[in-house]
Amino acid sequence: MTESQEILTPHGVAHHGPVTAGCPVDCLRTVLSLNSWNPLARANDAPFSPPRTVGDVVGLCTGGRLREIGGLGKRRISEIQAALVLVGLDITGQAHQPDAASKGQP
Repeated sequence: MTESQEILTPHGVAHHGPVTAGCPVDCLRTVLSLNSWNPLARANDAPFSPPRTVGDVVGLCTGGRLREIGGLGKRRISEIQAALVLVGLDITGQAHQPDAASKGQP
């Protein structure tokens, strides 16, 4: 195996490294079923444009707007939320406060 490994999604889009908020939304293909991916990527019947980045999806998730996409019910939205958490993204919508240990306090 080579040092540089790439993951090919079902549609042949290569993904290198961790999924971040700045990644194209296509990077979520590796962690979502097609039943969730297709309506999300197209933003079916939604009053907004399809998400372009993973960060856009996080914004829709934290803003409670995923339910505005046709074809995404509670189960599919839960799958999208779980996928975002799985790749290490924060979907709480809250700014992180440093804990006491990182502030140098006992």
